[in-house]
Amino acid sequence: MFEPLFGPITQWGFLVKDIEAAMKSWVEHFGVGPWWGYRNVRLQSEFRGAHTEVHMHVGLAYQNGVQIELIQQLNDVISPYRFFHDTAHAQALHQLSYIVPDLDAALARAAAAGLREHGVMRNDFARYIYLDHPAMEGLVVELMQSDPDYVASFKACAAEAASWDGSNPYRLVEFG
Repeated sequence: MFEPLFGPITQWGFLVKDIEAAMKSWVEHFGVGPWWGYRNVRLQSEFRGAHTEVHMHVGLAYQNGVQIELIQQLNDVISPYRFFHDTAHAQALHQLSYIVPDLDAALARAAAAGLREHGVMRNDFARYIYLDHPAMEGLVVELMQSDPDYVASFKACAAEAASWDGSNPYRLVEFG
C-alpha cells in the first residue's frame, strides 16, 4: 500500500483580506464552525532572505476532523502571505498542512521528494516550515512539529465542532 509522504492532511489554510467576513461566510454558506479567532498574533518570518515580524489575525475551525485556517496579515512586511494582498481575491487556498512527529525527518523526506523550503514562520513555541514544488504552483505544504498540548487542543476543538449546534459561532482570543 502506498504511504503518504507526511501522513494525513490535518489542515487546509486560506489567506483572507477580511477575517470577520471570511468566518461569517464559512458559517453562513457552509455551516462550518465554530471559529476560534486569534487576534494580533505575531510570528517571526524568514522569507526570501528577509527576516520580519508578521502581525496577523487567525481563525480556526474544524470539519470532519480537519482544521480550516484563515490568515489575515495586518502589516505590510514581506512574508509567505504578503503576495495575496496584491490580488483581487477575498480569500484563496494557500497551504495544506501536516502535523509530523519529527520535523527534521519530515524535512529530509521532503527534500528527497523534490520539495524545497519556501519560508519559515516561528514564535517561542513553534516552527512552521513552508515547502513548495513546481508541480504545485501557487500552493505550499506546511509542516508543523507534533506537540502534545497542540494535538490535545486540536482534538478537543475538532470534537466540539463535530457536535456544534450552530450557537456561539465565534470564540475570540486577543493577544498583546
